[in-house]
Amino acid sequence: MKVLFIGVYKDGTGWGNAAQNYILALDAAGVDVVPRAVKLNNIDAEVPERILELEGKDSQGCDIVIQNVLPHHMEYNGTFQKNIGIYFTETTHFRNSGWPQKLNLMDELWVPNFQMVFAARDSGVRTRMRTIHIPTDIEKYKYANYEPIDLGFDGDRFVFYFVGEVIRRKNIVALLKAFHLEFSPDEPVELVIKGNLSGLNPEETGKHVSEICNQIKNNLKLYPSISNYKQEKIITDMVSNDDLMRIHSTCDCFVCPSFGEAWCIPAFDAMCMGNTPIVNDCTGLGEFVNNDNGWLVDNTKEPVFGMTESFSDLYVGNEDWWGIDIGHLKGCMRQAYESDRSDKRRACLERRECFSYEKIGQEMKEHLSA
Repeated sequence: MKVLFIGVYKDGTGWGNAAQNYILALDAAGVDVVPRAVKLNNIDAEVPERILELEGKDSQGCDIVIQNVLPHHMEYNGTFQKNIGIYFTETTHFRNSGWPQKLNLMDELWVPNFQMVFAARDSGVRTRMRTIHIPTDIEKYKYANYEPIDLGFDGDRFVFYFVGEVIRRKNIVALLKAFHLEFSPDEPVELVIKGNLSGLNPEETGKHVSEICNQIKNNLKLYPSISNYKQEKIITDMVSNDDLMRIHSTCDCFVCPSFGEAWCIPAFDAMCMGNTPIVNDCTGLGEFVNNDNGWLVDNTKEPVFGMTESFSDLYVGNEDWWGIDIGHLKGCMRQAYESDRSDKRRACLERRECFSYEKIGQEMKEHLSA
C-alpha cells in the first residue's frame, strides 16, 4: 500500500496544521506516504523536516489518494484503488454549495468530528464517512523548556487567553462580554488575545482588535470611561510554533466561544498542555474537551450571520451554528479562576494520549486496508 497525500500542509492555517499531522501520523504507523502540497495562499509556513523528506519520494505506484483540500477542488481518479477526501465544516449543512456533488464522487470521506457526519447527510452526501480525530505529536507537550513570555502584568495573575483568527465565527465578542461582566478591574485576572486576520499586517490587526474591545466596553456601559475597564493584552505578531507553545505555557485557561469549530487546534493544544479549556459545546470541540478536563458551555442553535468574507455559497443564513450562552460562559470562567483545577489538569494530560501519531496513524492505516 502506497498513499499519495495531496494537501494544504504548507499554508500555515489550522487545516494546514492538521494536514501536517495526518501525514506524520501515517508515516508513524508505517504507511508508505508521499505528500504533495497544494498552495491556496502566499504564507511561507513552517513544515516539519520529515515531511520535506517524504516529498522527495517518487509518487509512481501510489494505489490510494487522500485529498485534503476544499471539496470543490476534489477530483475522482479511477487509476487509484481508493479516493479519500478530508474536509472541514462548522455549520449544520452546506446544501447551498456544490460540495455535495464533489464529495459524492469520493470512495470515502474522513472528518474530525461526528457532527460533520450529520451535516453531510443533511446536505445530500451519501459517501461512506469515518470520524478520524486530528493526531498530534504528544511529545512536544512534554517538553519542559517552553520558557514563559513576559506579558507585562504586575504580580501574580490568572490569565484567560484566546488564540485564533479574528473573524465572526470565532466570536471573541462573547469572550469580551463575559470577561468584563464577570470580573471587576481590581481582581487579579487578565485576558490575552493572540489574534490574526487575513489581509492585515500585525499593526492593522492590533488596531482592529482594539476597536472591537473598545466598542464592547462602550456598549456595556459598566464604568464611566473605557479607561476604567481591565485592559486586554493583544498580541498580533506572527510567531513560531515554539512561541505559540510558550504562550500556552504562560497562560492559565484557554477560552473558545466560537459558533463552530471542526476541531480548533489552539484549544486542542491548550488541553494537551493542561490548560483546562472552556469551550462552546458544539461541533468538534467536544471530541477532546469534556467536563472532566475543562468546561463545556451551553448554547442555542441560531442562523449563521455575518460571515461576509467567506465563499458566497457557504456560511449562508439558512444554515445554523451555535451561539454560546454568555451567562454560562461567565460562570465557567469564574469557576476556572476560583477552583482547584488539579483534577481537570490531570484529566487533560490523560486525554491527550488518545491522539498520538501512533494511535491515530494505526487507525488510519486500518481504514486504508479495509
